[in-house]
Amino acid sequence: MFSILKHLNEIAEKSFTSALLKIIALLLIIISASCADKEPQAIKKEYSLLGIGHGLHGSMLMVNDLTRARDFYADTLGFKMAKADSFKKGFFDGTLVTSINFPDASKLDFLSVEDSLIMDAPPTFIRSFLANHEGIQQYYLSSSSVDTTALWLNEQGFEMDSIRAYRTSIEPVKGWTRDDGGLQERSLDFRNTQGTYLPQFIEDATNDYERMHKDWKTYYAYYRSFSNHPNGVVGINSVRVAVKDLDMARKDIEKMGLKASNANASKNTAHFKIKEHQELVLNTPESSTDDMSKFIAERGSGVYALRFDVKNIDSTFQYLNQRLPAEALIRDTILHTITVPRQFAYGVQIEFVNEPKEQALLAEQYKIGAKLDSTASSNAAGMYQKYCALCHGKNREGYAADNAPSLRSHSLMATSLTNNFQRYTVQYGRAGTAMGGYLNTQGGPLEYIEIELLLQWLYEQSGVEKPIELSREPVTGDVAVGAELYANTCSVCHGADGEGVSAPALGNSMLLATATDEFLKYAIKMGRDGTPMIAYKDSLTEDEINGLTAFLRTRASGWNIPSTDTISVPKPDQYILNPRNKAPKFNLRKGLYVPAKEVYQALQDSARMIILDARSEVAWRQTHIPGSVPVPYYAEPEAFVGDLPNDDTWIVAYCACPHAASGRVISTLRRLGYKNTAIIDEGILVWGQLGYPVNYGQ
Repeated sequence: MFSILKHLNEIAEKSFTSALLKIIALLLIIISASCADKEPQAIKKEYSLLGIGHGLHGSMLMVNDLTRARDFYADTLGFKMAKADSFKKGFFDGTLVTSINFPDASKLDFLSVEDSLIMDAPPTFIRSFLANHEGIQQYYLSSSSVDTTALWLNEQGFEMDSIRAYRTSIEPVKGWTRDDGGLQERSLDFRNTQGTYLPQFIEDATNDYERMHKDWKTYYAYYRSFSNHPNGVVGINSVRVAVKDLDMARKDIEKMGLKASNANASKNTAHFKIKEHQELVLNTPESSTDDMSKFIAERGSGVYALRFDVKNIDSTFQYLNQRLPAEALIRDTILHTITVPRQFAYGVQIEFVNEPKEQALLAEQYKIGAKLDSTASSNAAGMYQKYCALCHGKNREGYAADNAPSLRSHSLMATSLTNNFQRYTVQYGRAGTAMGGYLNTQGGPLEYIEIELLLQWLYEQSGVEKPIELSREPVTGDVAVGAELYANTCSVCHGADGEGVSAPALGNSMLLATATDEFLKYAIKMGRDGTPMIAYKDSLTEDEINGLTAFLRTRASGWNIPSTDTISVPKPDQYILNPRNKAPKFNLRKGLYVPAKEVYQALQDSARMIILDARSEVAWRQTHIPGSVPVPYYAEPEAFVGDLPNDDTWIVAYCACPHAASGRVISTLRRLGYKNTAIIDEGILVWGQLGYPVNYGQ
């Protein structure tokens, strides 16, 4: 779905030799100046502190024994964490790291020295810190562009270090993957402020911040369903920083650009909003003998505590009360907080508080699981009445307007449960019919998660408990026989040209791009219960039904286009289209995406290029762009890539998502040194909607 929605924590890192680590570090660390006078004027007008970053990026907890710290945070405090055998090599020499990830896109990183006897010594600041302390050495804010963050902070009078760009993974990348071997993160720090109250800024170079910002409900709901921390934690509420001089620190944070809030205001506390309800909290000690005074005396200003949002504070307390000694668990029944003092939690105080009601409601409204609960079901029912009932009927009976089919039909719903037929119908619509696309990237009102919720509600309302599994193999039949049967049997309802008279339009490239042959055949053979579509299993022979199915498949490029022979998977010597002609000149969006209209024009101009279909071969057989080669994103690339030329021949890829699978293919090719590569921006479904030609294959 999104690069953001589906690709975190996929790369496991293994040990390498000292020499290799040093070479990689030397090659991958890029120092770039962040002075404002070197930036284009256009950027200067738009810069801000965080842009559309997602708020708190995380914190770094440095410990002496990573395994023991992991076991305490996972087995005692109840955070979901990887086992010790999954620890990764840190970016710094001689270090190991692991993380706790949260659905609000924040995280808590753990870092430790790998071995006291290791030849590759970690940096001095790590060794000196761990020689005297354990705790959070730094916290990070998410920026969608550290370049503009640097401009902003320089404008406010701060002295900034140069921006560092680097890879967080040092393991060689293999297979089809979105990791193109390039930079993974960029960071910005204040100059000479190590260990103070000021943050570091992190930009994830692989993240699509615009899409994440636009589809936040989708991102949050899916990652929340995956996190499931046993202690009920759903995100970081705030970072609490102990400071020596509150007035000075407050002025710096305000100058930095964070807005003050009035939450629990006191002479010892200052709250600053980061994003949504996340906060940065500055604290000075209330007395010269309290623990915060001791913290400042030991370490100076720095992160004293992390506060986490939980689903239910009572449940969290019950969980922790069974695992922690009484002195390690403090409950405030007036403020409704739980605290684990820092001496029990590796140098950082851990606090828990109930999540905001608005966030809890959002999570419940978009909670997709085995069965929708009442809140999610009510939300979906409301969306149906708002967006669907006009044509499909208030009770899903269908044919209220524009021949919209019944969504009560068990046959229809059960045969589409395990494929993308209904999903793509709602997302992209049916060009040439009244069914428009509802996905927000297509100009519609719904995020991905909202469409998924609506579909699950429709399946449940139709009583679908188990899918009707259908083969994905092609159906072969006599097209001529099918054409005659269609004219004599089907056209009265579906139209002579498949345009739809009193039944859905079948002459539709989007329908044929998403419906498998067996899906079409099942509808003909078994009918659609609760609709005028009767079952033909007793009135037509198997050969006749096969012929009718095959005929419908030939209409992928339109009803009045002459039938063509089915097309076989191209051989390597057929990969290059028009090999003796000139390559096209494409204008890429963000240096990666080529508009479908430019690819179509290149086909019309007989330009030299290669088109790769990153979907499954089954999907390629249903419909594909003429001349394309099926290259499933999940197959191993090594054997295939050797047949691709690495010259000025353009290689473009597409899928239906429209970037997830094709993004893997193109990122892999770029990692392997192929420069003239691009993703068809809209994907094949929109390609068909635009009226561009599609073929079907055998």
